[in-house]
Amino acid sequence: MAIGSWTPEKEKVTLSIDTQWLQQCIALSSSDKLELLPAPFSEEEQQKYAVFMRVAPEQWQAAVANFSNDELVDLIRFFTRAEKLISGWDAGKESPAIWINKALRKRGEKLSRDMLLWIRANTDNRFIPNGGL
Repeated sequence: MAIGSWTPEKEKVTLSIDTQWLQQCIALSSSDKLELLPAPFSEEEQQKYAVFMRVAPEQWQAAVANFSNDELVDLIRFFTRAEKLISGWDAGKESPAIWINKALRKRGEKLSRDMLLWIRANTDNRFIPNGGL
């Protein structure tokens, strides 16, 4: 079990979400390799990226702005499974999957019924995909 490090809230707002890391997350999701998690990431990477599971929605909105709708769905899939499979990546109502879904909805896109059913079957986080109601 990995022990993460704590990042103060005021420092979280200065963090930049790495586009290359997001591309890696998309690739794992689109090639149906999510069940390999956490294996594609070293212990060091797991700790490094854990902080991004709880950053502000605005940071996620900016980080995913240039991705396609399909890539956003892949990221939602990735973070839905990663939260459950990678120690220290639990995020509850602050899950990136929620913020990415909101970015998708701002574009006028909604998750398909099949995707919603997949999410329900693959997470214990009751807040994914829409957040707290």
